[in-house]
Amino acid sequence: MNNDLPADDNERKEAITWMRDVLTAMVEVCPLSYQQKKMTAWYLNRMPDWLMARWADALNIDYKGGRTRYPDMVQQAKSDAVRNLAQQYLEGHDAVAVGNCLEELSKSVVKHYQAGDLPLDIETVEKQVCALALTGCNDEGAEFAEYAGDILSDAKTRNHPIVDYHLALEYRDKSKLESLDVALAGGRYGSWAAERLTEAERFLGLEPPHFTIRVGERTPQWDLLWKRLFTGGDE
Repeated sequence: MNNDLPADDNERKEAITWMRDVLTAMVEVCPLSYQQKKMTAWYLNRMPDWLMARWADALNIDYKGGRTRYPDMVQQAKSDAVRNLAQQYLEGHDAVAVGNCLEELSKSVVKHYQAGDLPLDIETVEKQVCALALTGCNDEGAEFAEYAGDILSDAKTRNHPIVDYHLALEYRDKSKLESLDVALAGGRYGSWAAERLTEAERFLGLEPPHFTIRVGERTPQWDLLWKRLFTGGDE
């Protein structure tokens, strides 16, 4: 019997657990607001292994190699050196401010959806908000953020695209939002962001279930099984 697959699967699960613990430890020392820390830690602790693996692959995180090279990273993540590194990264990406803007935008989307006055359908708005929120994850996202700024901003000094999107939503600027949707459609980043949204919906139970039907050769054993299932016996 070949035991390679079970061993590989066990190694993968341990590596995912390591990654989850490292991320949780880093969130604890990051200079985020209390609410941001709370929600991020909640999500990390409840994110299933399959979703953690999908996100790691999407962000090119070598969690298996990381666990092998840095098995004590959870302890190191709480050190002053890592704390300072995390602070520099968050400040360089305006993470706290962007997180606050995204929170306000999300509240606004919910308010307008409940009032029935969103300028576009809710699926399109969800897709756009998700895409804008993830622009810092890869190079394609950074390019899209620049393009989104050209579409959404009216001023020479630009805000973050999330801020300008919020303004367009509040002013019901349908033209800008439709132009943004055209920019998002068909591109690599648009497809990437849509995959992340679908995965989140699947995790939250909002995506319709998918079924895979496998067709195999009919055997006497299968005939006997179905007979017992439907008749309760052999007779």
